[in-house]
Amino acid sequence: MSKNISDFISKLDKLNDEKVEVFIPSRNKTVKIKPLNLKQQKDIISSTLNGIKGALDYTQALNTIILDNSGITELKIYDKIPFSINLRVEALGSQFSGDEGNINLQAVLNNITKIPFELEDKGTIEHENLKIGLEVPTLEEENELLSRCQEEINTESNKLKDNIGTLYLLEIAKYIESLQIDDDVINMSKIRISERIQLIEKLPLAVYTDISKFIQTIDNYELKILTVNNFTVPINPLFFDSLVND
Repeated sequence: MSKNISDFISKLDKLNDEKVEVFIPSRNKTVKIKPLNLKQQKDIISSTLNGIKGALDYTQALNTIILDNSGITELKIYDKIPFSINLRVEALGSQFSGDEGNINLQAVLNNITKIPFELEDKGTIEHENLKIGLEVPTLEEENELLSRCQEEINTESNKLKDNIGTLYLLEIAKYIESLQIDDDVINMSKIRISERIQLIEKLPLAVYTDISKFIQTIDNYELKILTVNNFTVPINPLFFDSLVND
């Protein structure tokens, strides 16, 4: 790379020095994050093209952008929405056009500051001699899970098929920290994705209601934040596409 190009890239990088302020309800404070650049927008939007892999790519891309641009560690998955909305507003403006009409994203930002944050990060489910440890994952933990999943999708496609069922099981797997029967404890982060799936599929159906309730508390909180006048803003790759929202 020539010196002129290198110097010019450095000047472009400095354009992102002016950071965006983001209020994080889980921490009850405002933090700063670098705005999106074109490459990051491309990484998000390009994930729409590849089925289940694309869904995993999108989540990983958005997580990585939030972590890199904020420089903050230990962010939980419920912290994505405040960052996503603010990054999108800074890059493309506050007007969003969806299937149900137009919405001003400032209303969502207002929800973020007004709706109480009352989520619990951990939970325990007990069924006979089975104990299930639940925990809301961080963005780093979610990315690690998805990276390992992608490796196994490529090498063990017979075990992890390209279908909605896999995504459903992965969603559950994200929240299960440990399984214990009597004195035998399995740390889920230490085993292969295919092994996690096998264990989850063998869990008694009776425990799924309680697991779902734990996950649903997060989904309900996010739904409240993203809903304005009965319109729910979808946080997906197209949310960051300037062509769709023109």
